[in-house]
Amino acid sequence: MRSRAALPSITAPPTSHAPLPFAPTAETLEAAIAYIGQAGAASGSAVTAAERRGAFAAYGSLPVPGGFPGRSWRYNYAKLPFEDLRWSSGRQSVATIPFGALSASADPDADAPALATENAGGLVHFGATLLEPPGPTAADKRVIVTSLAAARRDHAALLAPVIDTIVQPGDDRFAALATAFQNCGAFVYVPDGVVVDAPIQLLFVNGEADAAAVFPHIVLVLGAGARATVLERHAGGGDAFICGVVEAHVGPGAQLDVVTVQRADVEARVFMRRGARCERDATMRWHLAELGGALARSVVTTTLADTGARGEAAALFFTGATQHVELTVHTEHAVGQTTSNTVVRSAATDHGQGRFFGNIAIRKQSHGSDASLRDDVLLLSKAAHIDSIPALEIAANDVKAFHGATVGSVDEEQLFYARSRGIGRADALRMIALGFFEPVISRFPGERLRDEIRTALDDKIDAATEID
Repeated sequence: MRSRAALPSITAPPTSHAPLPFAPTAETLEAAIAYIGQAGAASGSAVTAAERRGAFAAYGSLPVPGGFPGRSWRYNYAKLPFEDLRWSSGRQSVATIPFGALSASADPDADAPALATENAGGLVHFGATLLEPPGPTAADKRVIVTSLAAARRDHAALLAPVIDTIVQPGDDRFAALATAFQNCGAFVYVPDGVVVDAPIQLLFVNGEADAAAVFPHIVLVLGAGARATVLERHAGGGDAFICGVVEAHVGPGAQLDVVTVQRADVEARVFMRRGARCERDATMRWHLAELGGALARSVVTTTLADTGARGEAAALFFTGATQHVELTVHTEHAVGQTTSNTVVRSAATDHGQGRFFGNIAIRKQSHGSDASLRDDVLLLSKAAHIDSIPALEIAANDVKAFHGATVGSVDEEQLFYARSRGIGRADALRMIALGFFEPVISRFPGERLRDEIRTALDDKIDAATEID
């Protein structure tokens, strides 16, 4: 049995400006704009007042995503509660970047967040406060890792062609909300030909004391032939509301792996919209583990914009108690001779609920495209429910396209086989459930990260009260 370590209690850093009560209203927006004006360069703002007002107008006019509540879904996105949330934006000087802040023990045998010591730099936010070290935030001086606010000021020529072009505020109601109230974020730039062997870490940690309203915006840019892995992590305690955007531009021949490990508090709500654009012969790999929060909505879109581009997505979620997860993976074959592969595994126990929407779009003249999507669902209790909706849009000839989905419970033959070899029912169910996720886990980069995901899944099985 793996040892387990709880996340430590983390104290919020001091701020010079008192947080604002948050609600998605015009009055709150004007208060946030005034707050940023007072904080000046000390804030994490990378959005002008005019852009904020325009995005908020889009938020009010865009349709509410998702279906209506029913037996299998209890949330109405038009009526989300926002009581007790606090909005702020700032920076706090620290001696070093606390990548190990999430480690609960120095015991080498205890579980610690993956890649806690192996990294090529990165940023840590506590709520919407950037923990700012005195030295560089990237081990390789050719690589830029900085806050989005600093990037807009110091690296505008690199940032401007990408920001708000891959994920536009007008694309999605919650992307618009994220732009209107943006209060933190990160910018990563890897120049042409540079290979970053260790991951670049972007940590967003929330404390238990305050219910923070966190609106991160992350922009990743890889030059021609560059290679990098970026780890985006959401963790900590507190009933946070996290609503953000990730945009990635992968240059010709470049390879980017983005790993998202979402282990927010059981009462947190997480809404993220992620998008990537791949140029000629570029490869974009998404690795997503949605494991925390009371409600998580994740939308991932990859546009294969030139020949030879490849997009991959490996995603998993496991809902327990009364958790809800909604995951959408969309791949756009904008030209021919492009390749995509999507693999999703999801499970639910107790009263956990989930939705998966998978879509492959092969546009006109995108001849020679090769696309596949596979989604498998495991239901571990009678009250659990997951909807799986794969789809194909094909407007070109001479293409290969496949999608498939299965929804089922534990295979009785597998259970019988395990029990016939002396394995107890509970251990057999655990073994089968963990093995179910392995085709996705094996695609995550790094054995420590894969072990962390396995342990998190193991913990969710332990916490379940109903497993059939």
